[in-house]
Amino acid sequence: MKSDARKFGIVAGLLLGSAAMLSAADVTFQVNMEVQTATGTFNPSAHTMEVHGSFNGWGAGVALVASPTNANIYKGTISASTGTQILYKFVINQSGPLVWENDGVGPNGTQNRAFTVPANDVTIPDVYFNNQSTPPGVVAVTFQINMGVQRELGNFDPATQLVLARGSFDNWGSGINLSQSASDPDVYQGVANITGAGGTTIEHKFVMDQAGTLVWEGNVGPGGPFGNRTFTLSATSPQTLPVVYFNNVTNNPGTGIPVTFQANMAVQIARGVLDPATGRVDVRGPFNNWGTPSGLVLTNSPDNPWIFVGSLNIANAAPGAPIPHKFTLNGNWEAGGDRTFVLADSAQTLPPRYFDDVSNLGPVSLRMQVIFDVEIIVSWTAGPRVRLQQRSDLTNGQWEDVPDTAGQGEKSFILPPFVDAGNMFYRLVGP
Repeated sequence: MKSDARKFGIVAGLLLGSAAMLSAADVTFQVNMEVQTATGTFNPSAHTMEVHGSFNGWGAGVALVASPTNANIYKGTISASTGTQILYKFVINQSGPLVWENDGVGPNGTQNRAFTVPANDVTIPDVYFNNQSTPPGVVAVTFQINMGVQRELGNFDPATQLVLARGSFDNWGSGINLSQSASDPDVYQGVANITGAGGTTIEHKFVMDQAGTLVWEGNVGPGGPFGNRTFTLSATSPQTLPVVYFNNVTNNPGTGIPVTFQANMAVQIARGVLDPATGRVDVRGPFNNWGTPSGLVLTNSPDNPWIFVGSLNIANAAPGAPIPHKFTLNGNWEAGGDRTFVLADSAQTLPPRYFDDVSNLGPVSLRMQVIFDVEIIVSWTAGPRVRLQQRSDLTNGQWEDVPDTAGQGEKSFILPPFVDAGNMFYRLVGP
């Protein structure tokens, strides 16, 4: 019996060891970069290739190297558990900026590529980056921008700063650096080889590189939620875009037009979202590079402590121009689209605007229950400075505070049986 037990233990150990050896396999990925090299998206001398995926939690990825038999094919190997499904994508590392494959490269147009690991080592057949096996067309597009006004305003120093064009043409990657035109030193130009079919809409923006700090244009065009510039890609190459001005500012308005902004913060103060003593309310727009490095801080008005006010001179737009802007509360932006106003030709004060356009403290609801007496229960959304008021006649009399409702969210009123309380109206008020 002892001898048989020992033999069984040895056999079991060998079987377990064999199972462990078969539980993982080497998987080699391959991607063909011929088309991306031809279009300029991938530069083998300056860029590297990677594969990212679920095999390491979509982490740093695995570096790929060029095949010794075909320089356009890049390979890399991982070890993965047998039977698991790997989701992955190929990524171009443009010396820092990462250009991922688009969504829809997977089976039947799914977001990611997928592969189930077999029991043995395997090399996945090579695929083309973004599944582009042939160039759909390459157009040499010249971008042009006049930086003269920004130079005069002191926002741009040609001696120490750069101008770039970035956009959807390289998945908002590193973009291209622009250089001064030989005929006009205020005009900066650069060429991007853009892959795409004629008629494709290309979104882009210009960016100032102020010694490492990137200052993007604001809302300058119709493209997307961020107001990107757009143009239609030509069916033939080359294509030269017209000269535009940074932030569409075409002239130097000198010291600018004084504008006073006003934000009504009564609702936020009543609800306890804003502490007027320590909270921060500011306004941001293209006039302060959308808060880079900071917005215009607003302070309490002496006439109304719930109105926050601040003034500045807008010097980067001409009278008659629409000026987009938004308020922020403790660094949090208002929801929805940008606010706008038309810049006057002299000092102007904008009317107070409620933060997030919320001008009330919410609804008041009533319910009734009868046990021995009639109980009317009024409820609302509580806030530290929200209180309930009542009145019996909307034509005569005045609103009166209901005691002990500040900071609460409910109030009960007991009516004796068979008593007609008449009409009663309720509302919420803040500070």
